[in-house]
Amino acid sequence: MLDLYSAAAADWRAAPGTIARAQREARDLHSRERRFLGEAIFALVRWRRRLAFVAHGTDDAPALALYLAWLASEEGPYAPFSVGRTAARAEAKATGIDLGRLSDEAGAIARIADPVARLGVAQSLPDWLAKRFLDELGADEATQLLAAMNRRAPLTVRANRLKIDRDGLAARLASEKVLSEPVALAPDALTLETHLNAYGLGAFRDGLFEVQDAGSQLIAEVVAPPPRGVVVDACAGAGGKTLALGALLGNRGRLTALDVSARKLNELRDRARRAGLTNVRALAVDEDATPEVLAGLGLPPADRVLCDAPCSGLGVLRRNPEARWRLTPADLDELPPVQRSILDRYATLVGEGGRLIYATCTVLRAENDDVVDGFLRDHPGWEEVPLKEIVGGARAAAIGDGRRLRLLPHLHDTDGFFAAVLRRRR
Repeated sequence: MLDLYSAAAADWRAAPGTIARAQREARDLHSRERRFLGEAIFALVRWRRRLAFVAHGTDDAPALALYLAWLASEEGPYAPFSVGRTAARAEAKATGIDLGRLSDEAGAIARIADPVARLGVAQSLPDWLAKRFLDELGADEATQLLAAMNRRAPLTVRANRLKIDRDGLAARLASEKVLSEPVALAPDALTLETHLNAYGLGAFRDGLFEVQDAGSQLIAEVVAPPPRGVVVDACAGAGGKTLALGALLGNRGRLTALDVSARKLNELRDRARRAGLTNVRALAVDEDATPEVLAGLGLPPADRVLCDAPCSGLGVLRRNPEARWRLTPADLDELPPVQRSILDRYATLVGEGGRLIYATCTVLRAENDDVVDGFLRDHPGWEEVPLKEIVGGARAAAIGDGRRLRLLPHLHDTDGFFAAVLRRRR
């Protein structure tokens, strides 16, 4: 296990693939054991800094950190390490670990004088990133948000309304011995309560659902594609939101998915076939495609263009804990100009009266509000459409501030998402 952790830590960008590959190759393990292996390694990745501090105050001590994680209680922050505590305690003592540090862990962290370092150690992230959260949110909310991001994300699926409704999907899952609960915020979302490989279910093979966070599903709802409308998903990737938009359109209208990755678009096509989606066309575009190049695609003026822009991904730390170690301050500073460029270019596809939806899976203002506010300032022919005009006042307040979508793990139990809706004036 330590060898696998070390391999993941050697290249944080490749860490998820490294861990997933190791799980697949561990054929001598039961599926439950393989899942535990993956969860254990991700827990080490997630709590790397805090565990090292508790071990000896060093920057990284993976072997010692593993022992201390095993020693943690099931209710502590290091779940799923709740087994083998007796053996781990004996080996830890033999290795010379000061077990007293674990018993006074909370006190030792509380005595860190610098508030940035204290938050960084407590929630296990670099100081520079802890400072960004503190500056934007303050100590109390930053602590709540990061604590939520350090918990395991729920397994949420979207019922494919082209084939089944949410209640029907729940019944089908129950027939496969999978328990589920409806998600209040998203009308097609179910949280699966049974730990399993959702992709191995017959309901998945039949195209009845897609694995998709409830927050991601809400982005498609905010796009609000009109009946038989012309819709463009400008940064489609493998097509999670494209498929959700296609379901909302009911296989009517024109839906075009654009992305720079031909491989991801091929995956989208496969997923669309399984879902029974027939009105989507996937086109590869260059990363720096100009408005003139985009015009050459021959698309009619769009009613809706979704720009789910590349971002830091700090809203999905629950699922990608390695991102905190992979990202640098320079990465975050370089993103807003790229995001703004994408918004400027794909705005040219929107017809008069049409809407441009800017979305990210981050929670930082520089990548969210600042990008949108700058666009509106520089484009007087555009205006903002408040969220409450799209989904109603009560719902807009539940999933945002009434004006823009703002989803946060500690408030909504979704990943962190942002969206703003802009309209080209007639």
